[in-house]
Amino acid sequence: MESTWGIITNYFTVEEFEVHGDTATFYVQPLGDIKNSFLKVYEHLKQYGLTAYLRSFKGRIRLVIIPKPKVKPSKTYVNIILLILTIATTTFVGYNLSIPLFETGLMSNPFIGASSFSVAIMMIIGLHELGHKLAARKWNIQTSLPYFIPVPFFLGTLGAVIVNKETPPNRDALYDLGATGPILGFIISILFAFIGISISYPIPRTEAPMERIVFYPTPILFELITSIMLRIPKDHILIMHPVAFASWVGMIITMLNLMPAGSLDGGHVARALFGGRKHQVISIIIAWITYIIGYPLMAIIMLLFSLYPHPGPLDDISQLTTSRKLLAIPLFTILYLCGVPGWIK
Repeated sequence: MESTWGIITNYFTVEEFEVHGDTATFYVQPLGDIKNSFLKVYEHLKQYGLTAYLRSFKGRIRLVIIPKPKVKPSKTYVNIILLILTIATTTFVGYNLSIPLFETGLMSNPFIGASSFSVAIMMIIGLHELGHKLAARKWNIQTSLPYFIPVPFFLGTLGAVIVNKETPPNRDALYDLGATGPILGFIISILFAFIGISISYPIPRTEAPMERIVFYPTPILFELITSIMLRIPKDHILIMHPVAFASWVGMIITMLNLMPAGSLDGGHVARALFGGRKHQVISIIIAWITYIIGYPLMAIIMLLFSLYPHPGPLDDISQLTTSRKLLAIPLFTILYLCGVPGWIK
C-alpha cells in the first residue's frame, strides 16, 4: 500500500481513499495534465502487478486500483494452424473462382488465379490485423497473434481477430486500436483494386456465360477506380479477376468494420469520440437505420453488438486529442467510399 500511495501522490492530490479487499479507491485531483498523470500511474502500477481505472463519480475523480487480471499465454501453434488452413481455404475458393474463367478461355491457368486470390485476400486481412498490432505495440498493450478464420466456401475466410489482453489506457489508445487496422486494410484494398481491375475481363454481354455470372453490388470507390481505369462499352460487362474480387471483399470488410456500433473497429472510434452513453445510442440508431433501408440481418448483428455497453478505456475522463477528432472525418469518408449504393438506397 505504501508503494502504491507513493506512486499516486507523485501525480495526484488524494482527497479521500478507502480500501476493500484487493480494491483501493482514491478520490483525487491531478497535479498536472490528467491524461499524462494517469498514464504515469498506470505504467508504474503494471510493474507491481496492478492496474487502475479512472472515472467521474458524482462530480469527483475516482481512481480505482485493482490487481491486474492474469493473462493466459497464447498457444502460438493454434495461430499457425489457422493461418495454414486459411491459406488453403482461400486458395481453394480462388481456384473455384478461376475455373469458369479458365473454361471460357479468359484465364490461361486457374492455379495462378487461385494463388493470386489467396495472396491478395490474406494480405488485405493480414495488414488490417497488423494495424491493430502496431497500435497495440505503440501503447504497450498485450495482444494475441491474429486468429485467421478459415471457411471452405464463398470467401474462404471470415477474416481474423486479435484478442486484446489488456484494456486500452485512454481514449487515444482506444481510437488508435480502432482506426489503424481499417486504414491499412483500405490502402492495400485500393492497391489490389488497381491491379485486379487492370487484369479483369470486359466482354460483350452476348458472349458472357450469363448462367454462371453472379452480379455483386459494388462499393463506391471500386466503381470510381473502374471508371478511371477502363472505358467499358454499354453492351459489355466486366468479369472480375480473382484479385479484383479480393479487393471488393477488402472494401466490404473495411466498411463493415468501420460501422460505429458496439465493439467493431468503428465502434472503438465512436466510443473514443463520444463516450459511453452517446456511443450506445449511436449504435442502436445505426442498427435501426440499417434495418429501415432493408438489411435486417446486418441490423440484427449490429444490434447484438449494441446491447452490450462498450467497456471503454481505463481512463475515461481525459478527452481525445484534436488531431484524432479531425482524423474521424477521413475515417468516416472511408466508410462512405467502401459502402455500396444499393445499401443506402
